[in-house]
Amino acid sequence: MAVFAGLRGPARTFTYSVPADLEVAPGHLVRVTLGSRAVPGVLIRVGVPPVAGMRDVEDLAHPEPVLSAHQLALARWIADRYRAGLADTVRAMVPPGLAARSRARLGVVRARRSRRVPLELALTEDDAVRGATLTAAQEAALAEIVRSMGTGGAPFLLHGVTGSGKTEVYLRAAAAALERGRGVIVLVPEIALTTQVVARFVARFGERVALLHSALSQGERYDEWRRVLDGTADVVIGSRSALFAPVARLALIVVDEEQEPSYKQESAPRYHAVDAALALGRISGATVVLGSATPRVTTYHAARSGEMRLLDLPERVMELPLPPTTVVDLRLELRAGERGTLSRALRLALARTVARGEQAILYINRRGHSTVVLCRDCGYVASCPACEVPYTWHADGRLLCHRCGRQEPAAPETCPRCASKRIKHLGVGTQRVEDEVRRTVPGARVVRLDRDAVRRKGAHAAAYELMRSGRAQVIVGTQMVAKGFDLPGVTLVGVVNADTVLNLPDHTAAERTFQLLVQVLGRSGRGTGGGRGILQTYLPDHYAIRAAAAHSYVTFAEAELASRRRFGHPPFGRLVLLQTSAKKEETVRRRASLLAAALRASAGADSEVLGPAPAFAAKQAGSYRLQLVLRGAHPERVLDRVEVGPSWTVDVDPVTLLG
Repeated sequence: MAVFAGLRGPARTFTYSVPADLEVAPGHLVRVTLGSRAVPGVLIRVGVPPVAGMRDVEDLAHPEPVLSAHQLALARWIADRYRAGLADTVRAMVPPGLAARSRARLGVVRARRSRRVPLELALTEDDAVRGATLTAAQEAALAEIVRSMGTGGAPFLLHGVTGSGKTEVYLRAAAAALERGRGVIVLVPEIALTTQVVARFVARFGERVALLHSALSQGERYDEWRRVLDGTADVVIGSRSALFAPVARLALIVVDEEQEPSYKQESAPRYHAVDAALALGRISGATVVLGSATPRVTTYHAARSGEMRLLDLPERVMELPLPPTTVVDLRLELRAGERGTLSRALRLALARTVARGEQAILYINRRGHSTVVLCRDCGYVASCPACEVPYTWHADGRLLCHRCGRQEPAAPETCPRCASKRIKHLGVGTQRVEDEVRRTVPGARVVRLDRDAVRRKGAHAAAYELMRSGRAQVIVGTQMVAKGFDLPGVTLVGVVNADTVLNLPDHTAAERTFQLLVQVLGRSGRGTGGGRGILQTYLPDHYAIRAAAAHSYVTFAEAELASRRRFGHPPFGRLVLLQTSAKKEETVRRRASLLAAALRASAGADSEVLGPAPAFAAKQAGSYRLQLVLRGAHPERVLDRVEVGPSWTVDVDPVTLLG
């Protein structure tokens, strides 16, 4: 008897008998009859008690297992940790095209070389020859990582300031693993935004590299996965699902930019790729390296308490200094009558930078031109009827809901409520900043980089190339500009408003603010010309702002950990987020009240139930949304005692409560 996880239809497990003449093992891809259909599935357990009316497994779709023992062990860990179905987890571990390919035997399908979709950015000569001579700190870090391979020791946190050469340490550690005949997995948060890292691995290891990420078609992803399964590729690089690649004899797992929230899967199974990587390291005996200039304070706390080993890269390569940063108090700007998006100091610095033939990056974490269309007489706000949030006005005249995508062709010229003509576009977005930059430096070529500007494939790489070649002088963008922009010509980074994330009602708001600011300020001064930063804020005394301007991670982490300790937030407690939605508001209220009462009745002394309360997106695409939060030492245990129905989503260890 055997249990298998289906790859088509509902994500469930089923029990079948195994014919005496068929040799199977966990991880095999098999074909069975389900109802009247022939379907594929992955065998996850053999030797279970019989069930009445069982059918036989028909055949193997491949002579060798498609999931290894350590992958199945990881699937069970994820299912248990995140309260997910084992079938959901197993399905996430195989490429989407596997079910279709199973109609023919995989063993006779020849994998073709897939197109490297995101690698539209070639390495420059500087990129290719650059951190050739390692700093003393890089040498020490590399030696520790290589020494640990095969020993099953504690994982590493590679904490290096921006521009300190973390990627070169990854590359040389990977080379050491390959010399031993072992495999490597490298995770990056968003492959389209980290093309330089990807390109350096491909340049170093060539056809031994497989790319696994969502920018590939199903066929391309299958082909890359198949190259790994066949042993043709033994270095896998990609986004979070690359962790599930069938790498044989795994020796090294690298998670670059470990602080990025995109490592959290937003649909079932809602795993965090960093924690899953640590689990895979324990299961397989591989060495795990988490790298970041601004690690999550939970990771830093783990390193400080001995759960991880801390490796420091405190200096930039080539002895380049971190950019000195000026903090501009926007309250004083307003008192001085300055109503524009750019302060006097930033306008002057921008003009001088362009005049010297240098380049600048301006960061603002909002798309569009204006963030609200408001009547100054009656207070009417143009809002999305499906989500009840303000529309964003774009420079082409559209009103756009950034939550559900609903559009209106134009903003009203008079107020729909009171007929006043005093209806104004307020707030600041990337388009408005772009307009002001063009007025400040009219002769400069300005590039905008946000989600609206990069809908066309390759737009991010094209923007980078314009800056790298010197054909553009200024780039205005959202947090996209904080990642992967290693441009020696950039000598000025301006943060238009540092407070947009800081003011959100979330326990990670200060941390995300600090991380984004340090990352974007670190784009400045990577060449011999040096650099500077200008940070505009209404909260110049906040510890996240002060620490970011000083490039002092430890100062921030100590203050943030003290704040989290007071409220029992991670790492001093764990969180579980439960959310539900329905078209009728009364339905979600009744449903949430019933579950909250059941959870409170079952919660122990070490867990508390918060809510129910409206989700941050209280209405989305016409549905009302409410949420509950469990907080405590082991809040997930409450879920073992209370049945949570299918109308709820359960997110264990959420990266934000603003879902």
